[in-house]
Amino acid sequence: MGKKTESSDDRELFESYGRLINPSYPSFLAKLGLGNVAARAQGATITDSQGRTFIDCIGGYGLFNVGHNNPEIVQALTDQLREQQLFTKPFITEVQVRAAECIEEIAPGALTCSFILNSGSEAIDCAIKLVRLHRGGKTIITAQRSFFGHTFGALSASGIPSFNRSFRPLLPGFINVPFGDAEALERSITEETAAVMIEPVQHEAGVVVPPDGYLQEVRNLCDRHNLILILDEIKTGIGKTGRMFACEHFGIVPDILVLGKSLGGGLVPIGAVVAKESLWKRFGMSFPMSASSYAGNVLACRAALSTIRFITGSGVMEECARKGELLLGAFRQCVGEYPDILRSADGLGLLIGIETQGGKVTLELAQEMIKQGVLTVPAYGNSSVLMVEPPLVISVEQIRTVVDSFTAACAKVDHTGRK
Repeated sequence: MGKKTESSDDRELFESYGRLINPSYPSFLAKLGLGNVAARAQGATITDSQGRTFIDCIGGYGLFNVGHNNPEIVQALTDQLREQQLFTKPFITEVQVRAAECIEEIAPGALTCSFILNSGSEAIDCAIKLVRLHRGGKTIITAQRSFFGHTFGALSASGIPSFNRSFRPLLPGFINVPFGDAEALERSITEETAAVMIEPVQHEAGVVVPPDGYLQEVRNLCDRHNLILILDEIKTGIGKTGRMFACEHFGIVPDILVLGKSLGGGLVPIGAVVAKESLWKRFGMSFPMSASSYAGNVLACRAALSTIRFITGSGVMEECARKGELLLGAFRQCVGEYPDILRSADGLGLLIGIETQGGKVTLELAQEMIKQGVLTVPAYGNSSVLMVEPPLVISVEQIRTVVDSFTAACAKVDHTGRK
């Protein structure tokens, strides 16, 4: 496949993409000012077909914690292909077992059993099935403004009406309550409640960090009422918040942990369900629980194994907290300097949301930063929030460039608004 360098080639690709794949996405990119296709990517940098480079503060919406085309992960996958092992079932492969052992080592508390699937959304559906395997058709409580993925079960559980409205009627058995309100959660619990499923930090809602004590109280409520607690760490896991899992910041352990996205090193689609042994005993007794043909395939397992080893052995997770503090501190300073366009900034590690005075402001800020070579986008579930979630391998020098770009964008947008 030849390298595309002419703008006419890019236009042709955009037109074909819109005609054959997604009619609206090319116009979204054009609105942001991204009219060329990507040519290559490395670390926290993306280069387009015209040779223009960008610092990536989108991170594949959570895929690229270890950076683009991480050499260690690429080498591991190359080696795996050369070994010519069986790709998947019916035999057991060693790499799947080693990946499960590695997940057990990093999982908090007594989470020991795991199953690797093909995406985070599929893993959410698997977690829902695991609850129903144990508790039947009882209700699962989720949070308003939550987002669990694009499969039908995940969409039915999600709490952003605009995301699932077009696909109704949804699957029954889900109740949404306000995130951060433990009293509202307790009021919703009945004899027909089986589980609570939440994100420790709501990402598509605009990086909503829970209030102090909330997650601990959720854990306590689940214990008192014998409910299964599911935490969706598809976006927040694998080091994104400065710890391996966001729940570690709050001192709680779920009964089921759901992973995805960056677990595959940004190179292989993946999801995983990790649970306590007491919930796993019936897992293999139900064939549809694990009947996915590609689940646990050797490339996904090798990618997970290599990604975890990189995260735990490279120091990037420890650096993530410091880098996040640099970014968040600078953004909060801008909030104080530009109150006409900015409301607040919050986040954990390198998962940060900047709330603006409205969707128009957010879009203008993203456009200005892209002009300066920094990729950011509004949150899909909250257009008033600018998302900043770079790979963990972003350098301090690149972070300073991001801060300078955001400061300049604020000055430009604020000045424009006062004309």
